[in-house]
Amino acid sequence: MSIHNPGPRAGHGIALKSVKKHVTHGSGHGIFATLNVVPMIDMFVILVVFLIQQFANSGELLLVNPHVAMPKASSVSELERAPLVTLTKGVGAQAGVMLFENNMVMSLGDVNEVKFPSWDIKPLADVLKRAWKLQQSSTDPLVRTNRKVIIQADRNVPFEVIKMVMATCGRNEYREPNFAIMVGKEGENEND
Repeated sequence: MSIHNPGPRAGHGIALKSVKKHVTHGSGHGIFATLNVVPMIDMFVILVVFLIQQFANSGELLLVNPHVAMPKASSVSELERAPLVTLTKGVGAQAGVMLFENNMVMSLGDVNEVKFPSWDIKPLADVLKRAWKLQQSSTDPLVRTNRKVIIQADRNVPFEVIKMVMATCGRNEYREPNFAIMVGKEGENEND
């Protein structure tokens, strides 16, 4: 086999003179392959759906109400999605309010043992009964049997009010209360 001087070729069929001619003079045809946009869009859609599912599984379950200064605790566990009862602090001379899924139920000034001696808060009980009935219409058996409720209470709400809310939830099918808290260490300043 004889030795040849290298010529202007790269591989078998690509003439470097031809490539140089197309690049410098132009020939009406591009030398680069066109990009298939449809498969690229499909790939991005799959990525977006994947990311949405990831954030939906590990995302925030509830928004912190600006009128709720939640207590701190060091012993925590992950909350599951459940109906949310919020007890806010009062602003000035006004009493706080009770919210169910961010809808006003009643004023906390009206929650006391004189008005509700059986500890069954009627306005909250009515809302919980409607929520339970709606929950029972779900096709998912885990949703139908879920008896959890999340109580998000300001740390200045009297414990008697929280006990009455828990008793009302328990009498109206929501027997597993969970409390929304801020993660913190024991002995931290409460004003943090």
